[in-house]
Amino acid sequence: MTETTPAYAELHAHSAYSFLDGASPPEALAAEAARLGLRALALTDHDGLYGVVRFSQAAKHVGLPTVFGAELHLPAPGATAPAVSYTHLTLPTIR
Repeated sequence: MTETTPAYAELHAHSAYSFLDGASPPEALAAEAARLGLRALALTDHDGLYGVVRFSQAAKHVGLPTVFGAELHLPAPGATAPAVSYTHLTLPTIR
């Protein structure tokens, strides 16, 4: 990064573990984030922490700080089956 480039950390990225939303494996995300000079990268796959082990290992290899989290799909308040509406909530971990 140059002095004129602001520091940036992506806090909402999906890997291939987020079906129909993410396309890249966790290792590719870590490598590209490091190549771009990001300060950190958060992996927030849908409804679980499926890719965090592979992501953590890859990020450690390239010296990239990480944030782990999940984008949860929760029934909207008052929603009933069969036409349940969902809302999203992204929860990062705190270390």
